[in-house]
Amino acid sequence: MGSLAAAASSPLIAHLEVKVEEPELVVPAEPTEEGALFLSNIDQVVAYVVETVYFYPASGDGGEESGAEVVGKLKEALGKVLVPYHFMAGRMRLNPEKGRLEIDCNRAGALFAAASCDLTLCDLGDVSHPTPAFRSLVLQPSNAKKFGDTPLLMMQVTRFKCGGIVLGMSMNHSQFDGFGAMEFMMSFSSIARGQGLITHPLPDRTCLKARDVLQVKYEHLEGMKLCDLPEEIRNSFTTADVANADVCNFFLPPDHSYKVFPFTRDMLEKLKDKAMEDGRLKKCTTFDAIAALVWQARTKAIDMPSEMPSKILFAVDIRSKMNPPLPKGFAGNAVFSAYCIEPAGVVKEKPLSFCVEKVQEGVSRITDDYVKSSMDYCEIYKCIPALAGGFFLSAWWKIPFQLVDFGFGKPIYAGPIVNAMVEFVLLLSNGKQDGGLNLYIALQNDQLQKFEQIVYDF
Repeated sequence: MGSLAAAASSPLIAHLEVKVEEPELVVPAEPTEEGALFLSNIDQVVAYVVETVYFYPASGDGGEESGAEVVGKLKEALGKVLVPYHFMAGRMRLNPEKGRLEIDCNRAGALFAAASCDLTLCDLGDVSHPTPAFRSLVLQPSNAKKFGDTPLLMMQVTRFKCGGIVLGMSMNHSQFDGFGAMEFMMSFSSIARGQGLITHPLPDRTCLKARDVLQVKYEHLEGMKLCDLPEEIRNSFTTADVANADVCNFFLPPDHSYKVFPFTRDMLEKLKDKAMEDGRLKKCTTFDAIAALVWQARTKAIDMPSEMPSKILFAVDIRSKMNPPLPKGFAGNAVFSAYCIEPAGVVKEKPLSFCVEKVQEGVSRITDDYVKSSMDYCEIYKCIPALAGGFFLSAWWKIPFQLVDFGFGKPIYAGPIVNAMVEFVLLLSNGKQDGGLNLYIALQNDQLQKFEQIVYDF
């Protein structure tokens, strides 16, 4: 572990040579229900792939299983967990009569592959800083020509010469949100340890279905009607035609770069104190403060015209906000896009406390009645989250993926890899569990330099 800690200061690796064995399909180990699975209006717009990596160092006690044993155990456990999670062995399809995406629970299988790399984990540098090279650690669809042919779950197990292992997971976001993914990984890893399912998944999402009599009671600025969305500003959120779209790779625009901005626990406490100092606020969470800071700093860094609306969207968990609350084990997307929108000049000139207050108002806006109104609104207008003039802030650091233990210990880091979704700003674990976090953002290169000067100025 000491050498891995020392690797944190080494430069990030630019290229990773990984030898991937022939992938194979893993189907549920027992008979499962087949048929169409309804996707809610939240699920519909997030039918994109989320790729994550889990880094497990060798234990160093000489008691490790062989690479073949680890691969065999994980493949067997995958088949077992796909029994309760049978929908993950299905495929995405378009229901032409309804014009909606749905999951065809057809037991087509998840894609699984073993791989090897002649480097050590230490050679990778600080793995809590995502790099494009890590994409080699996640299995890519080789034979799928259409998006609907792509497995909803793909897994790659890469063994390093030091005995370390990296699990690369590729999951379609339409299946569930981060909390649901965490429950899946915890049950998957528990089965691999021989301890059985932790939470029984409930994939039925009809509790979030639009009402028979549609009732739109609010203005829904978090959504943009597809009919109002110009082709040139299509964003990363998905529409129903994605099922028949060609499979293609997306790359970061050449004039953009990603950068990680670390925030220690002390820095976050100082930031919250800054937000509270003028007496405007009664309370301020870490998320409130960092969301407000990023909103302000990004608006300034991109030099947004003062009269233009500046927007931030972020996910609010609605499990406990619905009436009745969503059931334990709900396996679907139960996060709703909250928003703040103000003229850019106001965002740039007002104190941090003002932006925190707007974030808090965005959270409080999300009630049972508001969510149901939004589901009805989206049923009428086929909306996607309205990112024009803004960005989506995703709080990965709150999800404890570092607890996922397949029997060879907990990962030194678990998180997403670099992708081309530049509209997303991520709050990631720093891999230390010390109260800090990493901010991960992509901007045009000149804007990124400005952002770095602004974001730490508090």
